[in-house]
Amino acid sequence: MTELAIVIPFVNEYPQIAFTVQNLMCELNGSGIDYKIIAVDNYCQEVAAQGRPADKGGQYMAEIARIQERVTCLSYSDKLSHWNAKMAAVRATDAPFLFFCDGHCILSQGALVGMYRYYEAHHEALHGTLHLPLSYMLERTGRELIYKLVADAEKGVAHYSFSRYRPAEKPYRVPCMSTCGVMITREILVDRLGGWPAELGIYGGGENFLNFCLAVLGYHINIIPGPPLYHYAEKRGYRWNHTDWVRNRCIAAYLHGGRDFAGRFMAYVKGRPEVLSSILDDVVIRCGEQRRHIKSQQVMDIEDWMQHWVNVAPGAA
Repeated sequence: MTELAIVIPFVNEYPQIAFTVQNLMCELNGSGIDYKIIAVDNYCQEVAAQGRPADKGGQYMAEIARIQERVTCLSYSDKLSHWNAKMAAVRATDAPFLFFCDGHCILSQGALVGMYRYYEAHHEALHGTLHLPLSYMLERTGRELIYKLVADAEKGVAHYSFSRYRPAEKPYRVPCMSTCGVMITREILVDRLGGWPAELGIYGGGENFLNFCLAVLGYHINIIPGPPLYHYAEKRGYRWNHTDWVRNRCIAAYLHGGRDFAGRFMAYVKGRPEVLSSILDDVVIRCGEQRRHIKSQQVMDIEDWMQHWVNVAPGAA
């Protein structure tokens, strides 16, 4: 059985996807880790409708998968959603440990091997996820980033922004972190959370879902000290959409906070009231089963969890 599955969704990210996969293979080959890279081409009609033809990425990765037994290339074309593409990869593997990154990232040398070895040995004690620091600057020591909590219970906001990474001797807890560079057990993602919601589109919400649903279930977000994952955020060949962003954030708010919390978020967000009300009603109907699954395991309310982190500095919890 594969020990570690590395999941990489991509949309029109050639040639960056080639360098990301090559970097991962150079990192892991010879490490003794039984791994599989699963790249998922998420080019779909939604992107085509924006007048953006497919680049060479899907064809290139399919060819690599034919000659490299450690690489699998899948296609998820139902809709534009990194989160659904990731779940297509998760369903295609039985690996107990999962690592997610984007198709335009480069690992620092030794970062993933060290991360996996630590997580394999300590995931039960960590009781949650393990994340690499991020950097958007090439070899600029001191510019590594993590997330900090942005919380406003009255407005139904559980969100995040960037904060400066703090070096340490051992992993430390933070309230939230990026889903790019995250390692998680299959048991937590699939069995406890029910996976990323099928209703999520491309624009935001997936990180809110993971971070804050883990929070109400009593799991922890952990940063592993050391060199970062370099994240080169080139344009991905599709356009941002405000309505989809609102809907994704509403999905996350409902799943971790229930209808009342999601309703507070929708009352303050920009948009026509009748449209926002329709979005909320639809989310409650379509995501109700997953909300009940999460609520049945919930150990605290999102408001209580946010209040805790307002008073506790990352690393001190």
